[in-house]
Amino acid sequence: MKKSIINMCSAILLGISLSGCDGWLGDVKPSDFLTESQVWNDNSMVLSTLANAYNQVPNNGSVEGDANLSLFDDLMWCGLMNQDVENARNQMTAYGYSNFRYYDYAYIYRLNQAIEALANNSSLPNKNIFSAEFRFMRAYAYFQMCIRMGGVPLVTRTSQYTPGMDITTLQVARATEAETYNFVYDECMAIKDVLAANNNVTNHSRANKYAALALASRAMLYAGSIAKYNAAMATPITSTTQAGVVGMTGENATSYYQKALAAAKEIIDDGVFKLQGVNSPSADAFYNAICVKDGNTEVIWCKDFNASKFHNFTFANIAQSMNEDNDNGADLCPTLQLVENYEMQDGTVGGLKDKDGLGNYIAYSNIGDIFEGRDYRLKGTCIVPGQVFRGKALDVQAGVAVYQGGTYTLINGAEANSRYTQADDHPQADGGTFVGNDGPLNRANYTNTGFNLRKFVDQTVGSSARGQGSYMWWPYFRMGEIYLNAAEAAMELGQSSDALAYVNKVRQRGGVKAWTAADLTIDNMLKERRRELVCEDSRLWDMKRLRVADQVWNGVQSTSTMLYALYPYRVIGGPNAGKYIFDRKVAPRFKAPRNFRLGNYYTSFSQDALNKNPKLVQNPNY
Repeated sequence: MKKSIINMCSAILLGISLSGCDGWLGDVKPSDFLTESQVWNDNSMVLSTLANAYNQVPNNGSVEGDANLSLFDDLMWCGLMNQDVENARNQMTAYGYSNFRYYDYAYIYRLNQAIEALANNSSLPNKNIFSAEFRFMRAYAYFQMCIRMGGVPLVTRTSQYTPGMDITTLQVARATEAETYNFVYDECMAIKDVLAANNNVTNHSRANKYAALALASRAMLYAGSIAKYNAAMATPITSTTQAGVVGMTGENATSYYQKALAAAKEIIDDGVFKLQGVNSPSADAFYNAICVKDGNTEVIWCKDFNASKFHNFTFANIAQSMNEDNDNGADLCPTLQLVENYEMQDGTVGGLKDKDGLGNYIAYSNIGDIFEGRDYRLKGTCIVPGQVFRGKALDVQAGVAVYQGGTYTLINGAEANSRYTQADDHPQADGGTFVGNDGPLNRANYTNTGFNLRKFVDQTVGSSARGQGSYMWWPYFRMGEIYLNAAEAAMELGQSSDALAYVNKVRQRGGVKAWTAADLTIDNMLKERRRELVCEDSRLWDMKRLRVADQVWNGVQSTSTMLYALYPYRVIGGPNAGKYIFDRKVAPRFKAPRNFRLGNYYTSFSQDALNKNPKLVQNPNY
């Protein structure tokens, strides 16, 4: 008991030190000595412990850690440029087998400890709600372990070591991948109605009924797609050491898709949360649905921030010409592939029209004309040349295109906000813009792709300044994903009319043409999720669960493995003088093709974890 109290007090004190992370906590002060009974019968102490647990909810990339979001193809790292950083992001020869590892049983222990203490030592009237929240976070942590590692040990109670006991009794073998996903689902369904008490929590910073249903839907969609598409691989991924720990071998995908659809449908049909910005679609409406808290009906569960705990995502990612600080910004920049993934609103699928059918440059009177008529979500997610954000137009120009003898000579500048003058030893220099305020440039803190990020970049004055930062939330679940989960699960179940109803609701927000039954393919569903869920820690896991990552990112230089840029040039001379042409190229800082190997589908266990628990088995294909 003494050891338990010491561990508990340590957790409580840490929780209090982080208690400013959410507005619902209030201000609490610990006594110098706490007993287990005092802790779990004091509402403020339990809230502090709960806040600490929420603060440690795992993710791969978020507004607090943007670097990982550059490790897959939709966002390129354009920030700090030292060689270690470049090697890890823009010159990475292959994904490491330990990439994205998450295996945190210290966190699981603290959650189990809280659940047991509330059951055994608390007289608080709302202890069941607190307990359900701890159970939800435990389910979410197991889900995050499972999408990385496959089946993991399912530890649902605390154990205490006493000197002389047989340590092997504390070691737990891996559950199968199916058992782990099933545990997540069963927990969510068991606690969802209890969590309904949190449905009206400000800014949805605490788990509610629909967060539990959202996690259930996501977990079952992942399980169903792995069960289906792993078996369809030329060489399905399995473990020869312990059956079932990876690959969902022998599992029936249908029941998982049914559960994924039912959970998503319950969220949609209850109507507490709604897809926002559908009736009057625009780029701003899409941005606001995700990034603006006031009156929001889209975001189901999030990590919230306020004056006592802000983040620097806007400081790190704002376009150079829009920053409010020193030379900062543009850490993450959208790629040309992402921009071209957004369809024309009439449903036309295809790239930007930079050249005609004969390979001749197409000149545009205004720099932004080439992007017109596309899915509204493009400009709600990205900032393209000429687009206004924070009251300024993105000023991107790579250089000038000098027209001579029927051809263009592209001349690149080296300094932002520069003029093309006689001093450059070019007789045709006209004194006009040479390079824009925002580049593109082959250096840190300027876009290297020709685009900047809008999503999760705060419009609030002062939010890009160090020391002040942004209070923008980070959504874990929102309605855009729920509709797409429902659409994909319905499609996999052969329920075409339902699938079309769900996916077309999302497409309506983009202002794009509705799909017909012929459009219902898993490849199109993946593209739709790519458009909707940029920068929301979704792309990598979608590629993994559908078993296409090793095919798309195969290590061979191509438009799928290299990151591409689109550079505008101002025309000098000829019939198109004063207009703009565009040149597509591999982004200059990006040097190595993405290389996702079979061993990357399941992250390796560290040697330390294997040494501590000999009942673990290593994942395959290393």
